[in-house]
Amino acid sequence: MRKYLILIFCFITITSTFCRQRTLYVDGFIDILGNPNKEDNLLLFAKRNNFKTLILYQLNKVDKKWALADPRKNNILSEFITKAKLKFSVQNIGASGESATFFTDVINPYNNTRNKAEEKFDIYNLEFEYWSKKASGPNGYYCVNYLEENAMPCTRNGSFNYFINNLKELKKLATENIHNIKVEAYLGYYSEQEISAIVKYCDRLIIQTSGKTPLISYKFAKKSLTHLSKINSKVKTSILYTTNMNQMGFWFKSNSLESGEEAFFNAMNANNSQLKKTINLDGFSYHTYSFLEKSISYFSYLKN
Repeated sequence: MRKYLILIFCFITITSTFCRQRTLYVDGFIDILGNPNKEDNLLLFAKRNNFKTLILYQLNKVDKKWALADPRKNNILSEFITKAKLKFSVQNIGASGESATFFTDVINPYNNTRNKAEEKFDIYNLEFEYWSKKASGPNGYYCVNYLEENAMPCTRNGSFNYFINNLKELKKLATENIHNIKVEAYLGYYSEQEISAIVKYCDRLIIQTSGKTPLISYKFAKKSLTHLSKINSKVKTSILYTTNMNQMGFWFKSNSLESGEEAFFNAMNANNSQLKKTINLDGFSYHTYSFLEKSISYFSYLKN
């Protein structure tokens, strides 16, 4: 009975901190892993600021150094993940990658070499910006490294189809794994037709914002949220704040995370109160650790 009361409370008070999930993107992980002081600084930062999910970058570099598919060499990562979950209250650890191949060749084999749930990745996070004209166009990064070798056109449509194919592969990996794995996608600009296809293969979306204040960030994301609202999907949705100094980082030097989240929801409710009823809002994601840590350290200094 108590469980149902909590769920009802969260639904009614969507803007309360209690109901929000916080996700932190961790950059520079290659320089953190294996350094006890840096590991603990990251995890203490996450615990103090109520981050329950960490998404790790640079795992390709970690793999080159420690061969993550090899159980004789990947203990350094399993020990970090275990420490995060058991000692610092992190609930989920995610791996970020550009293609399903990376998960098939590296991340999934790593998971399969570990016997305990607390050692494993819980999220496969796909970050492939198919909407980028520069990256997807002729001679672009995606064109050269992914599209051409898969005989796909170097266009937005070709890049989107590649993205969907990869989501399908990740969903298959997750479904076949004995560990409970969720599939996530980072998204910037998408059409209503595109998001209708994307949600079929995702457990959670990370929706990009851009701006120096919560109000500007909401205005940036408004069109994307409206597209999602129209398809009546129940997929979990996290709002992404970019925290470098020319984005939200400067604002967070003098404002708390709670106030930034509250201000976004207030702007959304004032503009379109139906969005919170038609979108399964799951909280906020922050990109990235190195920038946000500086802003929060400055904010803490001001308070003292």
